[in-house]
Amino acid sequence: MEEEKFPHGQESDPEDCEKQGREAPVPVPQENADGDTVASAKEACAPKDPPAPIGWEFGERQAQPRPLAKRKFFLMFGAVFGVCALLLVLTLWLGDTGFKIVKTVQHERTVYVNRDGEITGTLSQSEVAEKVRLSTVSVSARSAQATSVGSGFVWSADGYICTNYHVIEGMDTIQVILADGRVFDATVRGFDAAADLAVLKIAAADLVPVTVGVSATLLVGESVVAVGTPAQLSFAGTATFGKVSATNRLVPLTDTNGSVEKKMTLIQTDASVNPGNSGGPLANMNGELVGIVVMKISGSNYDGMGFAIPIDAARPIIALLVATGSFTGESLVAEGASTIGVYGHGAEGGYWYSDEPDSATGATLRSESAREGYHYVAQSGVYVLEVNGAQANGRLRNGDIILAVNGLCVTTTPELILAVNRYYAGETVTLTVLRDSGVGSSGFETAVTVTLAERDIT
Repeated sequence: MEEEKFPHGQESDPEDCEKQGREAPVPVPQENADGDTVASAKEACAPKDPPAPIGWEFGERQAQPRPLAKRKFFLMFGAVFGVCALLLVLTLWLGDTGFKIVKTVQHERTVYVNRDGEITGTLSQSEVAEKVRLSTVSVSARSAQATSVGSGFVWSADGYICTNYHVIEGMDTIQVILADGRVFDATVRGFDAAADLAVLKIAAADLVPVTVGVSATLLVGESVVAVGTPAQLSFAGTATFGKVSATNRLVPLTDTNGSVEKKMTLIQTDASVNPGNSGGPLANMNGELVGIVVMKISGSNYDGMGFAIPIDAARPIIALLVATGSFTGESLVAEGASTIGVYGHGAEGGYWYSDEPDSATGATLRSESAREGYHYVAQSGVYVLEVNGAQANGRLRNGDIILAVNGLCVTTTPELILAVNRYYAGETVTLTVLRDSGVGSSGFETAVTVTLAERDIT
């Protein structure tokens, strides 16, 4: 690019300089040969001063704020501070007229809620855990053959402690360890084996009793916390959080042969519970007792399936155990197995089966061909050998094959037992039955309704 030049003495018009973006020339006085002062010729247009370069900074340094931005910042800060101070003054001045105390936690934190609202608030997880922990105890029991570690909770300030019966069953000596570490020898005040509840008594006073809540209002998905002593005493006060997975879950408890011993109506939760949690509290997020941890489904294929006795069902039992040392009456926690009033065996269709079990093994024998003392089963199901319950008399017959319970297929005796025990005693179920109509007949299906009876808890 060629530099634009203006030779010395060449005149420049100011308007031309303005168009070119240059400064207009300034006349310089000069003396002529006669000594007179005259204006000089117009100089060439002078270039304007270039604009100041823009500065860029990189790295850790930051551009200094402009004075105006500083003033805005301090004005905003002052306004926010003034509003906060005003709110604080109004709160202190209004006092009980505008706010009320709705909850005090451990006498350390007060929660304020506007009186016009319906919100009562819940505690934080740490607050719930601490509140429940103060009322939770560890239970250590011993006999000549075994030791047991479980959990429990303070029912009353004068030393009544609740736990599961299976924690202290068959034990000779029992000790209770409080949340503050004190150890007391305990005696059994009473128990209800069917409901798996026991009440202990220790010689202590001024204990922190648990706050009893209501389990009937629990909702699936509601947050709960289990506090207890899993595995060993050194883990006392462990708190695990989870959700309510189901309410009023009917759980059949079976023996090693698959026979249902009893059914329990329980709260199901995914809060982690382990051996040693038994008897400990399950609380809601207000720190209120809503259940008593009783068991879990264990195994590598199961996770997050813990169960607790609803406090609404346990409360009358505990109250009677405290008052009298025993419980008599209808239990809302447990009942005996439901039965349809028949005796039989599961069978695969197309085979002959022995009328009597084998004397050596107790098993029902099977044959691929007809034999004396054998009966034929045309279709897979549970073959009825004998009707032995009043509820089934006149409804079921010897030789019937039960195919389904309320539409759920069954082919073995354990399947039939579990299918029936999905329902309470007194409820009516519909059985799908294959009935023999005579020699040479393949039988026909029919529906039979039966009202379930209750077998005594063993």
